[in-house]
Amino acid sequence: MYSKVKKMVGFKDEKPLSKNELRSAFSEDIRKYRNEKCYTQTYVASKLGIGQSAYQKIESGEVKISLERLMQIADILDKPIGAFTNNVEELRNSKTEQVITDEKVVISVRELNLMNNLILQQEKRITELEEKIKIREQEIAQFRLEKFEENSSK
Repeated sequence: MYSKVKKMVGFKDEKPLSKNELRSAFSEDIRKYRNEKCYTQTYVASKLGIGQSAYQKIESGEVKISLERLMQIADILDKPIGAFTNNVEELRNSKTEQVITDEKVVISVRELNLMNNLILQQEKRITELEEKIKIREQEIAQFRLEKFEENSSK
């Protein structure tokens, strides 16, 4: 995505959002998308491996939500991570630089960097998992060879 950046627009000097405003913005989107899917809080909580009351605190904005947790929720709700930043952008009124991509989507440079970091983390994780798969395949092949040799010698 970062390779598609075409144009940068300047800063607007406005007050950044408070932590409570950020939590509220995320929680509104989380609740909205959960309701769109007709999922209960209990269902989403079980997918996250937490209790319903803990999940309710996320939706109400009572607790700070980590980026990893937000990514898990986005995955469960089948939404891109950027779908949860709409209210944040509206509240912030574009304090940071903005980037216009080929798709005519306006995102902040901070969000772009965040997404790039997420992509790099996920690519690293994919590489790690691919390596684990290769090791398991080798172990399976070795096991099958040993069993074949064992059966052949009988």
